[in-house]
Amino acid sequence: MKRLIGEDFDSKESQTHGIRIRRAPFKMDDGDTVTAHLWDFGGQEVMHATHQFFLSQRSVYVLLLNSRNDDQAEKWLRHAASFGGRSPVLVVLNKIDENPSFEVNRKTLKEKYPQIRDFYRVSARSRDGIDVFREALRSEIDRADTRCTPFPPHWLAVKMHFSNMEADYIEEAEYHRVCVQHGVLRPLSQEVLLQFLHDLGVVINFRNLKNFGTQILNPLWLTNGVYRIINSEIVANTGGLLREADFDAVINDPRYHKSNAGDRAFEYPKNKLLYIVRVMQEFELCFPLDACTYVVPQLLPVPEPDFKPEGAMLRFVIHFPEFLPDSLFPRLMVKLHTFIRAGEDKHLIMWRKGMVLHKPNIFNALAQVRWDKEDQKILVDVCGDERRRFLSFIRETIKEIIGNFTNVNFSELVPIPGSKEFLEYEGLVEAEKAKKEEIFVWQVKKDLKIKDLLDGVEEPAMRDEMEQLPVRAFVSYAHADLEYLKELRNALSPLIRLNRLQLWDDRNIDAGAEWEKDIFQQLEESDIVLCLVSADFVASDFCYKKEFGAAADAHRKGEKTIVPIWLRQCDLEDSPIAAFQSTNNQWIASAKNKDEVWTKVSKALRPVLDKIKQRKKAQLDERRKMK
Repeated sequence: MKRLIGEDFDSKESQTHGIRIRRAPFKMDDGDTVTAHLWDFGGQEVMHATHQFFLSQRSVYVLLLNSRNDDQAEKWLRHAASFGGRSPVLVVLNKIDENPSFEVNRKTLKEKYPQIRDFYRVSARSRDGIDVFREALRSEIDRADTRCTPFPPHWLAVKMHFSNMEADYIEEAEYHRVCVQHGVLRPLSQEVLLQFLHDLGVVINFRNLKNFGTQILNPLWLTNGVYRIINSEIVANTGGLLREADFDAVINDPRYHKSNAGDRAFEYPKNKLLYIVRVMQEFELCFPLDACTYVVPQLLPVPEPDFKPEGAMLRFVIHFPEFLPDSLFPRLMVKLHTFIRAGEDKHLIMWRKGMVLHKPNIFNALAQVRWDKEDQKILVDVCGDERRRFLSFIRETIKEIIGNFTNVNFSELVPIPGSKEFLEYEGLVEAEKAKKEEIFVWQVKKDLKIKDLLDGVEEPAMRDEMEQLPVRAFVSYAHADLEYLKELRNALSPLIRLNRLQLWDDRNIDAGAEWEKDIFQQLEESDIVLCLVSADFVASDFCYKKEFGAAADAHRKGEKTIVPIWLRQCDLEDSPIAAFQSTNNQWIASAKNKDEVWTKVSKALRPVLDKIKQRKKAQLDERRKMK
């Protein structure tokens, strides 16, 4: 990095911890000067999960190798492919002055990772090859999408304002003030510009945390706060528990008050400590245990506790033959944290690479999920009457996380009865589609029925195309009830992941879209309308008059089903919405046990969804007859 920006080589340069960001000017062919932000990510494994904050598909990736870390090449190339998609990658072989024979298998790597542009042999010490590499990097920057995106003068003025600021973060009001000052007046334009600034790395904006009103100008401010939590002795000594009372001691640990090697010593105001933790929660690096305690999976105890589930176990394996991202299992733990079972001592049964799941009011089954890092597998053992449904729910959750990565290949493995070996699930499904009834399994030296093998791990309906037609639900809610919307999604997650329900709400609208047009298009295409009822919902002309009004017309025509969900108590006497059958007869906000009421909501929706699905199947059959 120093050589690229014209600085001298330092033989005593310390290892990068966390992230370092420098700016480098590049002169383009048309005479423009482009400022590139060079991000140097540290190699410590415990930090890899935080890379997802910033790795994007609008970047140029440089993989720096030397003879000591060449075995890490494919690992980092998979990271670049997962987070960066088709972004170009330049592979640099450094320290050729120390090891002139150092080389990698270029042909094989290029075949496996077509995003590689080329390979460059350099020595940062002697400057050999640096100029050639710098020119290649300049050419990639010249072709980058963000370089080709036209920027109106007013937007450019806002960008330059924030690029030149030295503050670590700004409040939302300050962002809007600067926009207005430079002539970006419309709220929609300000929102679209904010997304562009995020893509450019000028302002880091987490859309789902807008209630905090914080926009980050210095990414190091955020990553340092997160790293302090991940490296905290306090959290490690409590077995991965981060208590709200310890936020200040952990994040403002006195050890970090002195700067090293020119790095800044960051301090964090008390009103921003929860924001740092919520960013971690948003990126599935921690989850709330209760109102005042969070669990950091990466700091959980390593030893696996003694646990022997009762009953016959069904084992299922998900294998990642090429690459299992280090952050996948901790994220799975975060997503399923409400299902983690408590032991006799009331502590959750979880450890660094495993957890026990049990929630009998949703699934009458128990599961043990483990991460075999060395063999790159996730092992799922399930027992109980509803073990197949619970397994399907866990599988779909894992696939949901995998979907956030790019080019991560995996295979699902089905157990062979009477053997410790497995068969590939996908191959069995394809054989079943091809009307094959049996398959010869050499491990047990006999033919086995394909249907029996598949039905052993999932209900037949999970492979039925008609049964898997999801019901599309539109959620109408007041923005004051955003937290309840999140609770609704959590409560309905089994229905969503088992592909029985698709939820849509206005947070799915992309920046810059015609939001009202999108809303009514989604409303028109929905099968069911879930109304989150509160005083704010009734008082909202848009929610109550426009959304509910349009849905009520469609309901009367038999085209949609309206289902109210009572959130916060309000006067509904003589209100049209009171005529519709609700999922719950108790207001959720005043319930002593909110989880219990949300579970009733989920269970009450099941027969409604079944009726809608039957209606959709009948309509589909009718259309097929007409054809």
